[in-house]
Amino acid sequence: MSNLTLFSVSDLLVTVLLTAIASIFPEPIRGWLTNPDLLLGLACLVFGALLLAASMLNTILLIWWERKLLGRFMDRRGAMHVGFAGLLQNFADGFKLFKKDTVQPREADALGFYAGPTIYMVTSLVLFGILPISSGWNSGALPLTLLLALAVFSFAPLFIFVSAWSSNNKYSLMGGMRSAAQMIAYEVPLLLAVVAVVIVAGSFDLTTIVYEQQNYWFWGPLFLALLVFVAGMLAEMERIPFDLPEAEAELVEGWNTEYGGMLFAFFMLADYLRALVGSILVVLLFLGGWTLPTWVPAAFTSFPLAGIFWFMVKTYLVFGLFVWIRASLPRVRTDQLLRVGWNRMIPLSLLSVFLAAVLVTAKCLPVFGCVPSPGG
Repeated sequence: MSNLTLFSVSDLLVTVLLTAIASIFPEPIRGWLTNPDLLLGLACLVFGALLLAASMLNTILLIWWERKLLGRFMDRRGAMHVGFAGLLQNFADGFKLFKKDTVQPREADALGFYAGPTIYMVTSLVLFGILPISSGWNSGALPLTLLLALAVFSFAPLFIFVSAWSSNNKYSLMGGMRSAAQMIAYEVPLLLAVVAVVIVAGSFDLTTIVYEQQNYWFWGPLFLALLVFVAGMLAEMERIPFDLPEAEAELVEGWNTEYGGMLFAFFMLADYLRALVGSILVVLLFLGGWTLPTWVPAAFTSFPLAGIFWFMVKTYLVFGLFVWIRASLPRVRTDQLLRVGWNRMIPLSLLSVFLAAVLVTAKCLPVFGCVPSPGG
């Protein structure tokens, strides 16, 4: 079971099913159905379908979770009337957008207009095939998962700007430029905060980073890096207080002004997919991933799928913190956002890298236990 992954489960399901079906057919049909290339291709399709279903279900639940939390922060009850406790409200909203027409502006560039939101959402979904969610049910075993996840995550400014430019709308173009400037400004300190984690863990592999937190979670000794990373993630996800590109009072609806129907739904869905990915990265890098402290009773960690359960609990709590910030802070101005990003966040992230290097040099701390040496 230790080597079990989601892809191996998909491969096993396809192999068992096609072998059973092939047993009732004569040759050469039986050979065709049990062909290794066919089995591998179908296993990839099943693997993708499982990832898509899990990511979309969690994203829909995340939207419901935000609606309920914002309702409580505003002294109301949130979505209540469609389904139990409003659980089906998001499905109703999605069906409404599905029925609406997508209108392309007359002078818009058709390729960029449709490709922008589509690739924006696809790249967000690809991340769920990279990030591990537990030791027994991770999505794969890539050696540089952190580096690959951050690379895919950083594609967003390009496709947002393409969508804004192709709309042939000056408001959309201004919103796209704001979005690109904001994301680029905060990607630098965000990556430097990740460097601090890599220095302490000694690896770019997210699974290794999680296991290096067996003695202590990194949020303690790397608290400054955690603050920088969370602020950078809020800016990358364009959430309050960094939601300037979509500030409806200033730029109508920002870079997606000309989009409606399912293309608008793609943008909104991708934003919440990225919020889910951001929450997952915080859990993996700073909160021990799917593991719990060693002093926790074994009964809490030995039940089936315990790793996935605790991983998702941590993820939803982190997203709850993002919602709390949204309900508490006002939106900042563009000059404030860029000044903080370049003049404050970068020095703080460099300081977090220096502190990480000091921790590795010191080897052991009386409070947090022994810091692993690089690569160890």
